[in-house]
Amino acid sequence: MDNHHIPFLLIFGLLNLALFIAGYLGKLLKFPAILFYILFGILLGPFIHGEEAIEVFSEIGIVLLFFYLGLEFNIDRAVATAKKIWIVGLFDFLFGFVAVSTAMYLMGFEPFISILTGAVAYASSSAITTKIIVDNHRIANPETELILGLMVFEDIIAPILLAVLSAIAIGGAFNLFSIGTILLKVVLVFAFAIAVAIFLKNVIANFIEKFIGEEIFTLFSLGGLILFSGFTQYIGLSEALGAFLMGMIVSESGKSHEIEKVMFSIRDLAVAIFFFLFGAGIQFTGYFDKKILIALIVVVILSILGKFLTGFLGGLIYGLSKRKAVETGFMIINRGEFSVVMSKFAPTQFIPFIGIYVFVMAFIGILFAQYAPRIVNLILPKKKKKKKKKLKENPSYI
Repeated sequence: MDNHHIPFLLIFGLLNLALFIAGYLGKLLKFPAILFYILFGILLGPFIHGEEAIEVFSEIGIVLLFFYLGLEFNIDRAVATAKKIWIVGLFDFLFGFVAVSTAMYLMGFEPFISILTGAVAYASSSAITTKIIVDNHRIANPETELILGLMVFEDIIAPILLAVLSAIAIGGAFNLFSIGTILLKVVLVFAFAIAVAIFLKNVIANFIEKFIGEEIFTLFSLGGLILFSGFTQYIGLSEALGAFLMGMIVSESGKSHEIEKVMFSIRDLAVAIFFFLFGAGIQFTGYFDKKILIALIVVVILSILGKFLTGFLGGLIYGLSKRKAVETGFMIINRGEFSVVMSKFAPTQFIPFIGIYVFVMAFIGILFAQYAPRIVNLILPKKKKKKKKKLKENPSYI
């Protein structure tokens, strides 16, 4: 028996206490906890890195994260949002994914790395953005509907990008036929999920209603979710796509709230562990040649400008004032959970690049979003209204 081996339970207990401290710091400093989970992973990761059980548990966290995103809207809401937000979403895709992927390819990187970097740089963090909106009481602001609509659009596109990256990473092929096969699988899986959601929603609702109060319901819910996610992974797509679609199916049944309460605590723990392990995987001591360093700077600049332009132009198209359009641009610069998930397909030597990028963008994005109104006031100062003198008319003076 190895006397130097640290028991798993001791490691897992210390990990949870560390996550508690990280979450408490986030609450104390009024910053999203995700940033501190990653930071604690960087600091403490070497002590627990390589524990297979913890890494498996963190993968469940990603499944639960995308499941909860899927719960946020049913099919009708997805269609309604798409009709209203698609032009802004197109700007977002062009300024984010296409611009960054093209820049990476022009700088001499291979196609897969270029697409991967574009996917990492594509989506804003729904968790960070939503938290800042709620914490700063901006829910009723005119730009909030646009921001949340764009988050929903990205929630739909990101799983598809994940599926494409997953299939390419597994097969190693990059051609029109392989891309066509991937998209066909995505369409079929979407069609299956939509068919189940439409034709079996009453059956699903009645089943949930019948068993929601039973202890065994948690086992069924978690088991069904992981089974479907595992199936999409098995056919060469992403487990996140399966989880996302399962969330949409449950949402269509009208039982999202009940399911959320069942798996809420499991989700928070598993997601926190995932972000911690991502931080543990960031290697600041990795080799950075001049080409990679320049690429990192270019991608960060393009990411900031791309999201700002998306928010600004999208805001003007949406009918917002110039000030509110500028504020929208600053609100969506952050990156977080989607970028972290995309990074799982990165080659080992490219992980430091993506890790540093995500950490920098999360930090910069949080500052921009937190202080967006103040920044707007500096850029576009409010014009002081001149007081109009009211003349009193007196007939006796005429």
